[in-house]
Formats: sequence, C-alpha cells, structure tokens
Amino acid sequence: MGDEISTKEARRWKEEGNKLSAMQKFDDAIRCYEKAISLDPVDEDVYFQKGLAMMNLIRYQEAIDSFEQSLRINDKDPRYWLYMGVNYFFMGRYSKAIPCFNMVIDLDPTNVHALSNKGSALAELDKHADAVECFDKIIELIPGDINAFYNKGISLQKLGNHKEAIGCFKQILKQDPEDADSWFELGNSLARIDTCKEAIKCYDRVIRIEPNHAEVYEAKIECLRKLGLDEEADKLIATREMDDVW
Repeated sequence: MGDEISTKEARRWKEEGNKLSAMQKFDDAIRCYEKAISLDPVDEDVYFQKGLAMMNLIRYQEAIDSFEQSLRINDKDPRYWLYMGVNYFFMGRYSKAIPCFNMVIDLDPTNVHALSNKGSALAELDKHADAVECFDKIIELIPGDINAFYNKGISLQKLGNHKEAIGCFKQILKQDPEDADSWFELGNSLARIDTCKEAIKCYDRVIRIEPNHAEVYEAKIECLRKLGLDEEADKLIATREMDDVW
C-alpha cells in the first residue's frame, strides 16, 4: 500500500514538473522532478524530463547525468541517447557525441535527427567525407531535405569537391530561390572553379535578398579583381565605405 501511495505521489510531482516545464519555469520543474525521483527512483521518464529541463537552462553536464540515469534503467530508448549526444554536441565534445548518435541509429536507422547531428559533429571534427555519408542517408530518407543538401554542400566544399557542392546548392535553390545563404555558397563554389562571372551573378542575388550581408561584398570584390575589373572593384569599395557598413 505504501509503495502504491509513493508511486501515485511521484506521478503527481512529475506531472506538476511537466506543467512547469511547459511554462518554461525550469528551475521549479526540476525541484518537482527531484521530489518525484525521491519517491520513485526507477521511473526512467522523470530523469529524462529533468534532463530536458537542465538542457533548457544550459546546464549540459547535469542534463547528461540525468539522461545517463534514464539509460541505466532502459538503454533501448533512442531518445535518451539522442539527447545525451545533443548535449555533448552543445558542449563541443563531438567525439563523445558521435557514439551516442550511433546508438540511436543502431536502434532506429531512420532517425534523421541522429543522422543530422552525427554529420554535423563529424564536420566539426573535419571528417567531411564521413559527414557527407550521413547527409546522403538523410537525402535518401527525405529526398528534398534542404538542411541535408546545405550541410552536404559545405562539407563537399571543405573536401575541395566544388562541382558536386554546386549541385547541392542548386537543389536547394530550386525549392527556395530566395535562400541567400545558398546563393552565397553557390557563388563561393563557382569562384573556386574560376567561374567568376557566374559567381558574381550569385553574389548579386545575395545582395538583392540580403543587402547587409557583409561577406558577399568581399567575395564579389575578389571575383572582380580576378577578372581584372579593378575599377569596378574600387567603385564597390568606395560605395560600401560611404554606406558606413563595410
């Protein structure tokens, strides 16, 4: 009877914690979760909810500790591995994050969040060929995934494979012709294969969409100089200096 009362009381504290979390009162929510844990220390979900609250407070190591508690009770739930990996990622501990994402993928091979985070972690470690494999798997699962195409394009650029990167950014622009970042990176890849005239057209699209994009002017000036158009480059520099946003 006593155990049953404790379990019911623990559930009440957890539900209160969930309500407070939904209101973004994470410190109060954590106190509720801790009361729930003291009454029912084998509820894996309450540790998970506490970890999410810690994560929202940017207390990443404490969040990881909570997710580890969930995993001690049930190591087959991909959510616990995923969020543990995400918190390691936020801490910049990419080598610790990747095995967590691998565990998610082992349990759920179609988990796009794990594939995307793993690809990003690999890219942070300059393992761009491996990162591309992750982004390709996402594209197989979701053929038009813009984030996967963009991240793949950036990794291909780092590998010096600009022609294939160009294809990625063009795929994005078919879906969203107003994506300034993709126009910019398309221009960068075109510039790297010495197609500066085409690159300038891309940079001009960026300027039209996002006039305060500082990097695009530097890239356009570099292309103008490569084409021997120094007068036009100097004119653009003078215009930018007059606008006082250089």
